[in-house]
Amino acid sequence: MIEPANSERELQALLQLLDDPDQEIYTHVSDRLASYGPEIIPKLETYWEEALDSILQERIEHIIRHIQFHGLQAGFKQWLESESENLYRGALLVARFQYADLDEVKLRGEIDYIRRAIWLEMNYNLTPFEQINVFNHVFYSLMGFTGKSSDKQFSLPSYFINQVVESKRGNSISLGILYTILAQELDMPVYGVNLPRHFVACYTKDFLETLDEDEDLRDQIICYINPLNRGTIFTRNEVTLYLKKIQEEPVKEHYLPIRNRETIKIYLQYLKQGYETDNNTEKLKELDELLRLF
Repeated sequence: MIEPANSERELQALLQLLDDPDQEIYTHVSDRLASYGPEIIPKLETYWEEALDSILQERIEHIIRHIQFHGLQAGFKQWLESESENLYRGALLVARFQYADLDEVKLRGEIDYIRRAIWLEMNYNLTPFEQINVFNHVFYSLMGFTGKSSDKQFSLPSYFINQVVESKRGNSISLGILYTILAQELDMPVYGVNLPRHFVACYTKDFLETLDEDEDLRDQIICYINPLNRGTIFTRNEVTLYLKKIQEEPVKEHYLPIRNRETIKIYLQYLKQGYETDNNTEKLKELDELLRLF
């Protein structure tokens, strides 16, 4: 491993060598600069602003992205090794994949505002169906959140929860993730269900974290929820009808709740489909690296 450069003088020398036409020299310089870690990004951004050469700017952008992605990988590893696998933290990491400078404090405050609004209307003596109706009323009718079909014109921002919170519009996976985050933070045992081509949720009898890993989850489901369609409640039979409609052979996994770790993995897979539509090969390569962590 290359040790970080240890002086301002050496840093300036490295920056001056960034536009060297010799690829071997550039690779060495790039590695040395990346070894500084996130602390060097402001200096690189300043140098980018002063650069007149587009190739030099591209090289600086590449180094910044390399540093940010390395930090993102470390964040995912830490999240996967944690016992809680908090869904919000996982979704925040996914958002940072596209929005490295995301204001986490602002986003957390906006989500807390929505959560409090639902909590003020919630009565935990209600049945699960009644709780879902209260949640849906505040989330969709009062807050104005709505779904947009991901099968229509591709829209990259609609995949990330920070953009969903800001625009109040999301596709199947992003709106479903936000819905599930809020429900879990309101002590409602709501989890994702990985239907083909469509991410939905379900309300379970208990939180999956309280169950054994090998426990049969078929008896846990109370009902299914479609966040894309204003939180509509539906049944197992309707899941089967949907699978027949899209000519997909029903398997057990199509009906079961998934733990938060699996939800984020599926989130990244949806995102990969989006970048394939956008023909972004660099992002696709990075997503493959993140998916290998799972």
